[in-house]
Amino acid sequence: MKVYQTRDVALTFFNDIPAIGPRLPSKEDALKVAESYLRLIDKLSREKKGNPRCSISFLKQTDGLYTLILRGPGMALETLCNLDELMLQRFKRGLKNKLFILTCFFDGPDGKVMCLALTEGVGAVLYSPG
Repeated sequence: MKVYQTRDVALTFFNDIPAIGPRLPSKEDALKVAESYLRLIDKLSREKKGNPRCSISFLKQTDGLYTLILRGPGMALETLCNLDELMLQRFKRGLKNKLFILTCFFDGPDGKVMCLALTEGVGAVLYSPG
């Protein structure tokens, strides 16, 4: 499995579906962050009549990097900061099926970056219609 990574963010693909998330120093840290994401995404995705469930957008930071934002009815969640242009383009190209996995990554004992969606089955599969 090829993992694209920066200091803060990692990206990989499962059967052409992108899995993206923050890169953390340990598995324990990654599990804590993933659990908080799942709680917030649960709140975010509760549908109210006439409102879309959630959408994604990218906000350009003052330093030229990007932040991934999930939006739902009356709520926005800044999930990933410091996405560089190359990582952003790889992620967008992977959205051809309009699905992606929001998960976390951690530095494994052998120095390889590991994905929680693969090692622990932890992550949220999200649909981005536009």
